[in-house]
Amino acid sequence: MASKYAILIAYDGSEFCGWQAQRGVGQYENRKRGIEAILVDAIAQLCGEETTVVGSGRTDAGVHASGQVAHFTLESPRDSEKNFLNGLNNLLPESIRIHRLGHVPDSFNAKFTVRKQYSYYFQSGPANLPHLRAYSMWNRYDLDEDLMQEALQHLIGEHDFLPFCGGGAKVSSTVRKIHEAEITREAIPRPGCFDSSRHHLLRMRICGSGFLKYMVRSIAGTLKQIGEGRRAPNDMAEILESKDRGQVGPTAPAGGLWLDRVWYRKQSGIDFLDQIDAGR
Repeated sequence: MASKYAILIAYDGSEFCGWQAQRGVGQYENRKRGIEAILVDAIAQLCGEETTVVGSGRTDAGVHASGQVAHFTLESPRDSEKNFLNGLNNLLPESIRIHRLGHVPDSFNAKFTVRKQYSYYFQSGPANLPHLRAYSMWNRYDLDEDLMQEALQHLIGEHDFLPFCGGGAKVSSTVRKIHEAEITREAIPRPGCFDSSRHHLLRMRICGSGFLKYMVRSIAGTLKQIGEGRRAPNDMAEILESKDRGQVGPTAPAGGLWLDRVWYRKQSGIDFLDQIDAGR
């Protein structure tokens, strides 16, 4: 009898073309391959079955994840979930790791999320810290956290985010609801010892019902201009009202963006992932 599995995945997206599989790319050309295709190959190699891996969303090339969720179905279920998880991780590149794996009901679909959370990281200091260059956007000068926080509050609630949507997006509506958005100062991660008076790491955390193509990176690029004092915080509200993408700041680089977490309804049957929406 066929069995459906869900997995919780983390990856460093620097080496990959994004989540979605790309046609006509060789098996070992990871820098041009999608994470989805690499997972499909690992499952086939371990289980001897071709399957389809469905993710909670499609991250772009260079974007990272610590909380991506996906599902797939096998005609011949594995005897041990622990051995299955370990076997897949042994076949995957070190930049992709499955942290949890378990059975889910046939009705579960990883795409049907109720909330998603992304973070974008801004690094400030006299020079780019090498070990953070692929995971944050560097700015030579400090960004004004208060101005950035004020600007983000204009995004809270349900709005038409059309101006923040990248070209070519195929969606029926550009209306999305933002539940939370904030700027926090984070400690510079080790290894290394750095002068905290000269180097700063800011995190833009944004949680919403869903996000459009390039939406978070477009918000981050505009927010950087506000933090630099080049724009006013209420520009964020004016951009929403204008519906004009020409008023949006430059799209921030992909490397600073992380998919942190996704949530599902309580009835979804994935309690083992701790991804149940609590109405936060």
